[in-house]
Amino acid sequence: MDEWYGTPTPAFVPSPPLAFQQFESSPGVRYLGGPEGLDHQRTYSPRGGKFIFNRVYRANKHGLGVQEQFGIFSSWLQSFGTNSIEGGLWVNPEPAGATYYPSLHLAAIGDPYHICNDVAVGGGLYGYVIGDRWLNMTQISNQVLTIPGSNIAFDMNQNPHEDENGIWAGFGWTYLNLEHPEDYKFWMSFVETDSYQGPINGYIPEHFNWVDPEKIANGDFQALLQRNGERFVTFATKGADANFGTGNESYITGVLKVSDDVFYAPMPNFPMKREREYLLAHAQNVSQTAIDEYSRLLTSGSLDQPLIPSTNLAFNSIYQSSHQSIKIYEQVGNEEYRYYVDPLYEVGFEGHLGFVDWDFTNKEQFPLLEASNGYAYIRKSPDKYEFGPNETDSYATHPSSYQTEIIAAPDTTVRAPKKVYQFLNYNERDTSHPDFANWDVTGKTRYETVLQSGATVTYVWFKFIEQPAVLSAMQNHPETYTETYLRTLQAHIETLHELVNKTSEPAPTDPKFINYRGAEQPDGEDFNLAKIDPAQVITPPEGFETGYVPVVINVHYPDEYSVNSKEIKSAPDAVCSNANWTDTFYPDIP
Repeated sequence: MDEWYGTPTPAFVPSPPLAFQQFESSPGVRYLGGPEGLDHQRTYSPRGGKFIFNRVYRANKHGLGVQEQFGIFSSWLQSFGTNSIEGGLWVNPEPAGATYYPSLHLAAIGDPYHICNDVAVGGGLYGYVIGDRWLNMTQISNQVLTIPGSNIAFDMNQNPHEDENGIWAGFGWTYLNLEHPEDYKFWMSFVETDSYQGPINGYIPEHFNWVDPEKIANGDFQALLQRNGERFVTFATKGADANFGTGNESYITGVLKVSDDVFYAPMPNFPMKREREYLLAHAQNVSQTAIDEYSRLLTSGSLDQPLIPSTNLAFNSIYQSSHQSIKIYEQVGNEEYRYYVDPLYEVGFEGHLGFVDWDFTNKEQFPLLEASNGYAYIRKSPDKYEFGPNETDSYATHPSSYQTEIIAAPDTTVRAPKKVYQFLNYNERDTSHPDFANWDVTGKTRYETVLQSGATVTYVWFKFIEQPAVLSAMQNHPETYTETYLRTLQAHIETLHELVNKTSEPAPTDPKFINYRGAEQPDGEDFNLAKIDPAQVITPPEGFETGYVPVVINVHYPDEYSVNSKEIKSAPDAVCSNANWTDTFYPDIP
């Protein structure tokens, strides 16, 4: 860890300043907002999935600490009335560790934001440890580890290709029809990277049909049914609803009140080698018709083209609102002041490409562009902020909303925010506890790998249908996950692995699963695909090449950076114990 950068760093980054002053956040001051999100043509409804390519770049000037996070041009997919799949480049070091680049977060929510949702192959929301009956996330890749908390981290030592449009990763979600007895859809993530192309993780379909019993008891679920009518269906039963955008979120501390009228505050940290830096490309719709045919060919063993059929969607608008705008809130006594910040860049789009533009024509202004990229000195203005005509009343009627100006440093002090860097250990479970019986690894070989974040990861190999989440599916739904169906499911996963083994390769010269040639490219050239942290990319042992998956059983950080102990977990958190699991599933609720 480096106090200036706040993460491990590659050799090519500039050395930190020899002397700098660390500061605590000023009391009564907070930062909100981020860059504008880009919207694209609407996907079909219902649909089979969505893919997109994101540039991978260091999106924060300094590292983030505990209880801080932000997402960058992420995608939120929803079903009809419930379910959410959330994915994209994401910075949240407490669960994910300190990575130089944002990690690629790949997880889904069944009943929205219930704390026992499985978002980390056995880890619930907000760090809860869940009992076996709550398990739903499955490992699908036989070559890339799903790391609880971060999912996919990128190699910080790779060539960043800053003069060639940077490095990129394609990702997204779609379902496959794997002959589920109830005709439910198996949703899974896919990536297109330099290191690996293919599926990463996925969900037991019933995950999306579970409903919090409290919502049934208090009438919220019935109200949802009445409000949505026949539209209330899930990812598993019908698919995804229409989607048209990307979004950003930012929950960051570290605002310093330098003087009565000047703040030093976080700002988006964008690539800035050229006047136009591309950030987003090729939002893609996957239709149900296309993915159903793809699934039929796969399960019949006749699929010879792994590229998932998709339709490219052009960007067509920018999501702008005061809720999204960059701003600083200051509490003075009982009054809240809001200071809106207009950045020195412009986010835009053309066709299937999204970008950020810098104005390099004013040479005198250029040092300020560089200095404010990631952190900026912001001076209050006495002028009221002018809202657009469609602004919501909660913002437009606020009496103390003011403009600001980004200025040069008011003094010679070099500053950096002081952060607390502590990370969450994911601990092995005591399988003598009945709630953890599905994690039994007796007789299995343990493998270790050390990530660039400094975490030591231990994993073991399971036959796909013998991994913990599938054992839980057998436990929760014995009428569905019979020996007959499990043999069918195992055969389909082996076919998928054979396809990946035959297709995926380092430094591919052509798209494999997600197409990056279906629309115009940045400057007319193929992407430089990003490499995954090499410790996360593994080779199956002999005999485990198809039908077996690596499942992480613990992730441990160095003691000085651990927020919790590394002791074996003796029991799940009480609210997520097997005893508190319920069989309240839609549409089969009694």
